[in-house]
Amino acid sequence: METEIVKDRDVQAWLSECRTKGTREIYLWRTSLFFKWFQTEKKLGLQEWKALTPKEMKTFALQFQNSEPKGEGHIFHSKHKHQDTKSHEHVLEPKRLSNNTVSGILTALQSFCVYLEKPLAFKRGARFATEDDDHSHYFVNGDLAKMYDVSDFKGKAILACATSLGWEVSDFLALSRVLVEAHLKKAEEENKQFVYFESRRTKTHVPRLGVLNPLAIEALKNWLPQNPTSTLFDMTKGGIVKFMQRCAKKANLTTTGPVRFHRIRAWTFNSLLKAGFGDSEAKYIVGKAIPHSDGTYLRLREGIEQKYPKFYNEHLNIKPERIAIPEDVKKENELLKEQLKRLDEKFSGLEKLVRDLREAAN
Repeated sequence: METEIVKDRDVQAWLSECRTKGTREIYLWRTSLFFKWFQTEKKLGLQEWKALTPKEMKTFALQFQNSEPKGEGHIFHSKHKHQDTKSHEHVLEPKRLSNNTVSGILTALQSFCVYLEKPLAFKRGARFATEDDDHSHYFVNGDLAKMYDVSDFKGKAILACATSLGWEVSDFLALSRVLVEAHLKKAEEENKQFVYFESRRTKTHVPRLGVLNPLAIEALKNWLPQNPTSTLFDMTKGGIVKFMQRCAKKANLTTTGPVRFHRIRAWTFNSLLKAGFGDSEAKYIVGKAIPHSDGTYLRLREGIEQKYPKFYNEHLNIKPERIAIPEDVKKENELLKEQLKRLDEKFSGLEKLVRDLREAAN
């Protein structure tokens, strides 16, 4: 089915108008799922779809949404035979698509129909609303540090950079090795502990400020000399999902759901807010849209560069350094504690005296 769609001239022209390769790939995959359902359930194909009226298209699209459609199954081969099957081949049955996935399929379909000059206008409430991810594991204090500790140089670089940047997985994996190495070299020459560089989020084209903190810089310096590829991590989205799951298991985390990469972005954003960054500053770092005017991003960058080093170790470092307290400060603290203890005893004595005087007066 996907092959048929790819060869269609209208589909080719529509996809060519999509700005990024990632959008073209995801739109093709989503529409392929819809037309597979359209062929199986309605016995109709792509050419019949293009001949429909917008009203008919909308009806079929909503029927697809409400049919609880399933994704594609998967056959894989394991290295070991199992006694019950006596075969290397295993089949994963198709699972019901999530509401978010179905909504994404309809979005791609709408885009295609706009190209066909047959726009689909759904009534309010007819389409599934996007659901927040409340099922995957939410990283709490210490989780990411445990994962970092059990990782090799590559894993450490992934976790340190992911928590420092707060980017979505597609842009994170597409980050240029050449760009990163240039920034690391410049920071070393200028004796700077933090790297700041301007970027744009591919999905929304929103400006953002990339930040590589000291832990990320150290991890990259350990990993890059061992990395034989021309990319930063040489991983697919599926590969990083497996890495996250394997790493969490190795770290013996008690998880409350699937371990997903995008939760790191949530951790970074929330940590920025807890540290004391303003809402716009935190959004600028992770690439969320903010109201802006001339000079907004310059002002935000100046504020971020001033604050980040102050807040980094306590709030944004997954492996915070313990600061040794000098002996004279320790002694001073002990003296203050002793003074507070004596004052507390005196205060308790005064309270008792007041109670006694009141009882005597009565």
